[in-house]
Amino acid sequence: MPRMTAARAAVEILKLEGVEVAFGVPGAAINPFYAALKASGGIKHTLARHVEGASHMAEGYTRAKAGNIGVCIGTSGPAGTDMITGLYSAIADSIPILCITGQAPVARLHKEDFQAVDIASIAKPVTKAATTVLEAAQVPGVFQQAFHLMRSGRPGPVLIDLPIDVQLTEIDFDPEAYQPLP
Repeated sequence: MPRMTAARAAVEILKLEGVEVAFGVPGAAINPFYAALKASGGIKHTLARHVEGASHMAEGYTRAKAGNIGVCIGTSGPAGTDMITGLYSAIADSIPILCITGQAPVARLHKEDFQAVDIASIAKPVTKAATTVLEAAQVPGVFQQAFHLMRSGRPGPVLIDLPIDVQLTEIDFDPEAYQPLP
């Protein structure tokens, strides 16, 4: 089975789920994901001037055409909290968007470390699901479930928080074996 970083696996899943465009602002804790996005190709990235704007851009992109899934990307700490208004707007209007945030290393979580904000807890009231992935091997399943949740029942936003060490860890993932959930 092919090996790749969890960040690269996440990008491959975005492509397999039909994502063509993402909106965001790079930053230290999400840069491995951005590197995988660039290396993989196939997804156009639009740089936002502010992370809150990226969440609204993702929402607008989803609204623009049936079948679109808007994706917004930001780093840890304030970038994630800045996306809350866009997530709130999306859940209020049943708009499926995927918010991906970077995070401090797993060992620094829940220790009041610089920019190690518990964004999953903050976002839970305004999303269908908000998850901080603590083990790299869980990334494919978390992304697969996110797309299923966004599209099923009453559509709505999902947030996935990726600690930097999780993004950089190599996992076994075969894109050819990946199947979206029905």
